[in-house]
Amino acid sequence: MSRLVLYNFFRIMKYNNIFSIPVSRKRQTSMRRRFIVFSAVLFLLIFIPGSVTFIILMDKIHYENAGQKLMQTIEVERLKLEASINSEIAIAVRMADSPLIRRHFLNPADGELQKIAFEEIVGYRRAFKGNSVFWCSDIDKEFYFNEDNHYTVDAENPDNYWYKMTLYETEKYNFNINYNPDIQRTMLWINAPVFDNNKKPVGLVGTGVNLSDFINAIYQDYSEAEELYFFNAAGEITGAKNIDLVAKKINIVTELGQTGNKIMDNAKHLKTREIKYFKTTDQKGIVAYSSIPALNWYITVLRPVTIGESLQTDMTVLFSVMMTVIFAVFVFFNIFIVVILEPLNQMVRIINQTFTDWDLKHQESEHHKDEVGTIGEFFHLTIIDQLTGVYNRRYLDGNLKKIIRLHSRTGGNLSVLMLDIDYFKKYNDAYGHGMGDDCLRLVANALSQCVIRDEDFVARYGGEEFAVVLPNTDEDGARMVAEKMLEKVRECNIPHKASDVADYVTISIGGTTDVINHLQHGSDYIKAADKALYESKKNGRNRYTFLKTV
Repeated sequence: MSRLVLYNFFRIMKYNNIFSIPVSRKRQTSMRRRFIVFSAVLFLLIFIPGSVTFIILMDKIHYENAGQKLMQTIEVERLKLEASINSEIAIAVRMADSPLIRRHFLNPADGELQKIAFEEIVGYRRAFKGNSVFWCSDIDKEFYFNEDNHYTVDAENPDNYWYKMTLYETEKYNFNINYNPDIQRTMLWINAPVFDNNKKPVGLVGTGVNLSDFINAIYQDYSEAEELYFFNAAGEITGAKNIDLVAKKINIVTELGQTGNKIMDNAKHLKTREIKYFKTTDQKGIVAYSSIPALNWYITVLRPVTIGESLQTDMTVLFSVMMTVIFAVFVFFNIFIVVILEPLNQMVRIINQTFTDWDLKHQESEHHKDEVGTIGEFFHLTIIDQLTGVYNRRYLDGNLKKIIRLHSRTGGNLSVLMLDIDYFKKYNDAYGHGMGDDCLRLVANALSQCVIRDEDFVARYGGEEFAVVLPNTDEDGARMVAEKMLEKVRECNIPHKASDVADYVTISIGGTTDVINHLQHGSDYIKAADKALYESKKNGRNRYTFLKTV
């Protein structure tokens, strides 16, 4: 709605302040309550689903992030373990390919050759991370840890199954793992066969890797909430923070229950180097697991996850701030509504009085109207001309009747002007109806600028005709307004090539002034002003003429 419309509407309010039609205070209170209830319900509809969605989303994001983190942890630790073991294996295989060691194994009784071979073996010992090395010739079956620590291996003893397996069933290397409860260590023994030039086994060499030290180093980087386990294909735990689980060969299923059972079932179907994760059966944690092909082991990491932990993010702070801002907006909105509804009571009284003054009937409705409903009905009656923004014919007729009734007792003057845009039909023919509408709006705006008192108003009478009502204005004052309007329209300098008067749009004005009495009607002033308008057109247009009312 244009500023001009709002300006004119509030002029109505000022003009009607003398009336006082009571409006139900209960109705106004009910409207406030509806706004408050509506706002509360709307906020809850935003807050509750939004919060639930946010929590679910953050839980999912946290689950994915935690799963990815566990996968990275497994990959790093697996690579570290495999790299360490592969490095030891490579040294053991290179040691088994040593020509000097091979010659010594073929002739272990040669003292000079033994001395040289032992010196080379000492060099390999330094290359192994654990400084551990062992060797044995198949000829004398003397098993050495160093020059002073050796014993004769009984190859037929079942406990020494690894001896024949290494010599006769292994191409490059094998390993076996055992846990020594006396020293509380898990040892990985790497065994590599030594072959002569005819690919006949003549002995073996190897090293021992202390897996316990490696596993303990891993646990130092983990929080107390995280649990990491190594276990073999049978499910026996081979590495854990609690060393008793390894000593007692506790099964991963026994330790972790249904979660462990699910890990064992899924681990069987893992592809090489594949890492997977899932939520624990009680939905309180995340489990990631993978295989360690170099050891024929598996590794799994468990991490508990709570809703509180998933909400400890910057996103939660941002969401809280956003909800606080939305809540503050709703509070401010309700305060604003409560304040703004107070003037509505007065506005509704004015509108109801207008209905009475103009003999207008309220629209029938099955619903009870509140303040806004009444105002909506009032504007629905279109007292404002939608094209030009000034009052329309309905307002003109009703307000003229009201002015005559109010001023008939005091005998005040009333002046009415009728205005017509000169040769407007030719204007439409020349420029089109769109430009014609623009012309009407410009003229209406120019006319409105010439009436400055609250009680004066401009109305569109119909087509290109306008009416100006000037209560308490004598003829001299009305002439001044008419002259001002002629000049104001000329100043607009609206081109009009089809006009017979000028090259721009002009208007003709007819006016009438009389003392108001109760026998008069608004139509009396309109007719007199219209007759005077006819005289202005007859005498050449672009002028004003005044006549007395009949």
